[in-house]
Amino acid sequence: MIDVTLKFLVPSHPRYLAVVRAAVGELGLVSGLSPEECRGIALAVDEALANIIRHAYGGDFGREIEVKCQAFFDRLEFTLLDQGEPPDPARLAPHPLEDGALGGRGTHIIRSVMDEVCYERARGGNQLKLSKRLPLAQNQAEGEATAYERYDS
Repeated sequence: MIDVTLKFLVPSHPRYLAVVRAAVGELGLVSGLSPEECRGIALAVDEALANIIRHAYGGDFGREIEVKCQAFFDRLEFTLLDQGEPPDPARLAPHPLEDGALGGRGTHIIRSVMDEVCYERARGGNQLKLSKRLPLAQNQAEGEATAYERYDS
């Protein structure tokens, strides 16, 4: 597999989340992940974007979010960059879910699905990098053939 980079500059409006979810899911499929894993990474990226819209931008739909999706031989990386308010470190820390808690589930989902989660200040904004390891090269090659066969039908 060759390295692939997809970049989006999306408005901070929830209606654009479906576009990013579709791209993330398809990139996962052609990279050898199972459909279940693809749904998981799409949900994790979706939750991260929703958190940016809700918390960093305070629900302002007129802002932008840079989304970079990269496929490497051994992993997928998703980098989200926003120019909003920095996140509260206490909200980012892993914590157990409480039965009655309504908040905090997005961060829990992100951390349970992704192999690495890194928040930092970058380029005058907030950067979130999510990484998911891919199956071994042999499994990946079989996954690519399956994905391409789907389009040849």
